[in-house]
Amino acid sequence: MWRFLSPKMLGFTTRNLAHGLIDQLRGAPPRPLRAMAYVRANAEAGNPVDVLAKLDDFATNVRWMMSIGPGKDKVIAEAQSKLSGDLRVLELGAYAGYSSIYMANVFGSRAHVTSIEINPRFVQAARGNIEHAGLSDRVTVIEGGSTKTIPTLNGPFDLVFLDHWKDLYLGDLQLIEEHQLLRPGSVVVADNVGEVFGADRYLDYVRGCGRYESENRVATIEYTNLPDAVEISVFKG
Repeated sequence: MWRFLSPKMLGFTTRNLAHGLIDQLRGAPPRPLRAMAYVRANAEAGNPVDVLAKLDDFATNVRWMMSIGPGKDKVIAEAQSKLSGDLRVLELGAYAGYSSIYMANVFGSRAHVTSIEINPRFVQAARGNIEHAGLSDRVTVIEGGSTKTIPTLNGPFDLVFLDHWKDLYLGDLQLIEEHQLLRPGSVVVADNVGEVFGADRYLDYVRGCGRYESENRVATIEYTNLPDAVEISVFKG
């Protein structure tokens, strides 16, 4: 947490804390639910691209959101380029459904995304946005904690997208390995592994355990110009 109080992060942190306090005093719903209402009021039903655009509008002009945003689409495209066939995707951290919608749309009609989210209100928002985008048949949102849910899944998955609590990245990846949910060639994409997020243990593992070929991609924190990074790791088996 202390990293968010550094001079380069202080403005971002202060603004979000202030907005959070204002919303709390007003009794406003959580941001993902407000974003869902915004989408329903403004986005064309059945149009995933427009739903994503309206989520971007909300995050830019109403309240900051921790969705991946449009700046990291090239990283997802790079991960997809390493794969072929009908993709099975596992996402840890649905939030408002942004990345599920993006991946289900760009990966095609025969891909399927399974997204795990522990917060029931975020589950409601993600499902609502996915339904409005017309992608409910391509995305399954499971309500529950990742560590408890992972052992119940059937693999393998071609792509795993980590975008939940950063201190769970390493343990959940090892749990995914333990339950044989990866195949040789599966790609693991970890968002928000820049210095400010403190993902050093996860990065040390995927770079040093010998099971992955791992590359780092420079990025920015969603809807800001603040530095971030994404790690793309190909499972060798």
